[in-house]
Amino acid sequence: MPSAARIRSAITRASRWCAPSLVSAAAGAIVIGAIEARAMPNGIFGWFAGIGFVVLAALPVLFIAMVVARIAWIGWKPTLDKLVDADGRAPRLAGWIAYLVVALAVLAVVTYKLTVSVAASGDFRPMNVGYLEPTIATLCVLALVVLSRPLVRVASRVLRLRPKTIVTIVALAFVISLVGAWIIVRPRLGPIDLDPLIAPLVGLVVAIAIHVRFSPMMWLRRGVTVIAAASLACALGAWQLRPDLTLAAWGELPVAGLVIDSVFDLDAIRDEMSVDAFRPVPRPAAAHPDIVVIIIDTVRADRTPAYGGPAPMPFLKELALRGTVFDWAFSPSNVTRRSIPSMLTGLSPNHVNGRVIGWALRIDPRNVILPERMAAAGYETAGFVCCDGFYGSAARTGLSRGIEHLEIEKNGTLLSKLARTWLEQRERLPNNRPLLLYMHILEPHNWAGSTDLPVDINVRHELYDRSLQLSDRMIAEVVGAFRGRSPDHAPIVIITADHGEALGEHDEPFHSTDLYNSQTHVPLVVVGPGIPARRIPETVSLTDLSPTIVELAGYAPFASDGESIAPLLLDQRPSRDDGTAFSAMIKDRSNPGGVTSMVRGHWKLIVTGEKRELFDIGKDPGELLNQIATQPQIAAELSALLDQHVVSTKPSSASNK
Repeated sequence: MPSAARIRSAITRASRWCAPSLVSAAAGAIVIGAIEARAMPNGIFGWFAGIGFVVLAALPVLFIAMVVARIAWIGWKPTLDKLVDADGRAPRLAGWIAYLVVALAVLAVVTYKLTVSVAASGDFRPMNVGYLEPTIATLCVLALVVLSRPLVRVASRVLRLRPKTIVTIVALAFVISLVGAWIIVRPRLGPIDLDPLIAPLVGLVVAIAIHVRFSPMMWLRRGVTVIAAASLACALGAWQLRPDLTLAAWGELPVAGLVIDSVFDLDAIRDEMSVDAFRPVPRPAAAHPDIVVIIIDTVRADRTPAYGGPAPMPFLKELALRGTVFDWAFSPSNVTRRSIPSMLTGLSPNHVNGRVIGWALRIDPRNVILPERMAAAGYETAGFVCCDGFYGSAARTGLSRGIEHLEIEKNGTLLSKLARTWLEQRERLPNNRPLLLYMHILEPHNWAGSTDLPVDINVRHELYDRSLQLSDRMIAEVVGAFRGRSPDHAPIVIITADHGEALGEHDEPFHSTDLYNSQTHVPLVVVGPGIPARRIPETVSLTDLSPTIVELAGYAPFASDGESIAPLLLDQRPSRDDGTAFSAMIKDRSNPGGVTSMVRGHWKLIVTGEKRELFDIGKDPGELLNQIATQPQIAAELSALLDQHVVSTKPSSASNK
């Protein structure tokens, strides 16, 4: 057994050995947090709390990385020393480094070029590429290994450099490669948001620099220790005493948000909210009808029969003839992860805090969604939805909160049958509570199937319309469950879409690329007791959907960015010619953002960076004639409206009571 003195001595030596790694890691973590935490509210406390959340995870990760790097250096140093000659030069080291750089470049280029050629010649069949790509890479690596020794000898005779010169050249080459990749490769990757990587990269560079130049300066150790301890204390204080700051960090700071997701239980914090915070206020003597909301993914209005389109949708056509059709309804965005949260919360898409998870948005737990409000009001809530990534428990997006009975099934035909069966069983039960049924059908999103995108526009239209026809059958299946009811007890049925789809308009084959009508003008058909058969020309936004449903259910609409259009639906006010709809593309890791639009009446303004376009969509629904130069007054008025939405502050508490 070693003596206590030996143990203390070993611990002291280990502590001294780890000190440079620990201090440099802490410094790097603090830098990452300081860069991110600029967006935090509440001044110095919020800033330190943001740093602390980052330090919680970044410090151990960087520390382990520093220790591993030092151990690797200790292991390789004897070998590297042998590569240095007596005169202080290291030609063999320079030769091997030069060869490795060239070999990696050759491997990358050859693999890329041959893979692209194989993919092009085989119509990009995944199986062919999957087999051939590793084969190509393996053969290339074998060839490079065979050539390595003779080529390294040649390089060593030319590159008689000192180790410091080699390190300098390697560092410069690395920086030049990054810049070159950013200029040449980055534009080809499409809308990938790399901003969250900036702070971690800067922090890593700082940690490495301090580690390499580390000296036992007491002020450095003490300063880093004090800042790290203070920031951790503020982070833990925010978690216990200021959950709003914790949620702000979750929504605004990429690295801190990942830490909070892993360390803290956001759902538990959310569950502490009382339903009194968002229980709607009943209107005197108001009825509480059943309400069915069916959202069909990726439906542009002009292809549906309710808007004169050719798609074979007889059931939707029949609903449109006996209900209300909004001629100009616009989605809040052109992607599901931005539109659905806006539709369910009543907040504009730029006001919905959240984090992109897969293809969905995990919304800020402070946001309250429609099913929660309806459940708090005493409604029974049921959800029949397409996508586990949006509504499943593992994704924790928050979009299924408040739904008592939830079914997730990607196949819309099976999903509609599940809904029909559940509804028919429920219809046989006595004394049911009022019902909110929420359904999300996916089929038109995958209208092209697994085939290549057809070049012929007529074939595109045929495939797309076929997916709409299939969706129409699903709607009929679900609504058919109420066929036994009398007309005055029928549910209010709302049919709409989360966004549209470009089918070649403006040179775009799909959605998520622009805010023209093809991607944002969506159907909105409402039928039910008290709702007359008519068409409404007033421009409306689907951000209005949740407050409208709450009022149709017999409650006062809640405060939100949207406006209840229930009085318009119930013919309690006339249609206006100055209705507005705001849409936005929000920047995230697969969307470039930076595009906004404002519709007022029949005029639509689209702003894309410095480019501005103005269209009279009543006369020019295809948006081909830009009138920005000929209608300066209208452009100025819409610009002012747009600015009000773009620059308005996000709610400090997204509970939007």
